[in-house]
Amino acid sequence: MLRLILISFICLLSNLLMAQLKYSGQWQGIIVKNGADWQEGNPIYFDFEIINNLLDGKCRMENYSKDQFRIYKLGGKLDSNRYLNIVQKSSIKESSKSAVACLLNFNLSYNFTTGYLEGTYEPKCPSESGKIILFKSKFDFNDKQEPLQDHSWFDRFVNDLKEGLSSPEQRLVELRNFKFDPIYFDYDKHEIKPEYQDYLRKMIKMVKSHSDLRIKITGHTDADGSDKYNEKLSQKRAKALIRFFEENGLEKSRVVIDFKGEKQPVDSNKTPEGKQRNRRVDFTFI
Repeated sequence: MLRLILISFICLLSNLLMAQLKYSGQWQGIIVKNGADWQEGNPIYFDFEIINNLLDGKCRMENYSKDQFRIYKLGGKLDSNRYLNIVQKSSIKESSKSAVACLLNFNLSYNFTTGYLEGTYEPKCPSESGKIILFKSKFDFNDKQEPLQDHSWFDRFVNDLKEGLSSPEQRLVELRNFKFDPIYFDYDKHEIKPEYQDYLRKMIKMVKSHSDLRIKITGHTDADGSDKYNEKLSQKRAKALIRFFEENGLEKSRVVIDFKGEKQPVDSNKTPEGKQRNRRVDFTFI
């Protein structure tokens, strides 16, 4: 019994230490009042470190459309359930044009699916509460008048959230773990079966997550029919995928097609099962 308790304690301690390392660092994102859309919010930056579950750092809040900012000293803690409470302790510096603002308390948690740090905030004075979402980043934290970064990142981030994309850090993990599977077609057909559509949408999301990524589609057939006919059929299968991708929001420029007819079978064309495996489209990222 004592051994089990000790193991549980070690696991808990290990998880907390990992969480401290995961959370510590620089984060940037959007803060917005409740009921508003993300594009109505403003940029916010955190730079903090967590040691022994206690947080110490700085925060910079900017106005998206005006030359205004405010910098705060931060405190806070990470609890045993890995919820992060961040407190604005005091205002360190502000732009000459910035309006008086309340200090805020943030309650955040790490989303292990998307890689975002997200949650809510509450003001310490009578004011509106709201929500916040951040991604891990790197920047030169400073107190200069000009924005910490060009606000074009803000617009890209809003679009990423609309598209349901994960954080930049998480996207690399998703790309490494993504597994390609062919999709198969009925005899002499090029229509995409409904059971493949969710998988294809995941593929679209993956391409949208990486601006330098394109997808190559290669159509194939079994050996029934002439070479010329099968080449045309494999082309139709590849083009059916292009239409599906375009209809689901992926630009045509992000897709390349190829078609091999019956020239590259993956199984014997002497059995029905083998022919079915050869009636396929393959995918790869380029």
